[in-house]
Amino acid sequence: MFKKSCERLAEKKLTISFLESASAGYLSYQFSLSPFSGNILIGSLVCYDLKVKEKVLKISPSFIKKHTAESMQVTREMIKKGKKLFQSDIYVSCTGLLKRGGSETKEKPVGTFFYCIYYKGSIYEFRTVYSGQPKKKLESLLNDICNKLMKIIEEEKC
Repeated sequence: MFKKSCERLAEKKLTISFLESASAGYLSYQFSLSPFSGNILIGSLVCYDLKVKEKVLKISPSFIKKHTAESMQVTREMIKKGKKLFQSDIYVSCTGLLKRGGSETKEKPVGTFFYCIYYKGSIYEFRTVYSGQPKKKLESLLNDICNKLMKIIEEEKC
């Protein structure tokens, strides 16, 4: 699905930017390997550390504290703030718990990811839980994002 989504973005002349926390640049790296990368990939910001969300994206520390760094609210805010840094047709933001050490709870276990896709004035929100080693979780995340992205740009319901 990844190759197909890159090809489709190029066919539709759509550009994409990433705002990544838990995925630490994995998504933009994968897109950079596509033969279409020069046509579709605008850039990315890795905001793995909380201070990057606060200092670069200008997300309020109190907002992050209220919702936790790994939450849908912060993931959505990353897109809103990231749109000031990049100019593209599509924005993808991601937070989550790739491994232990974040805000995990029984309701939000390790393996939980939040991601948002912005396209044509709308923000689409997704929450998933993956198991396995970190690399497997990231591969699953990329696949899910590409599947949702294809549905969104083809104007289907998610």
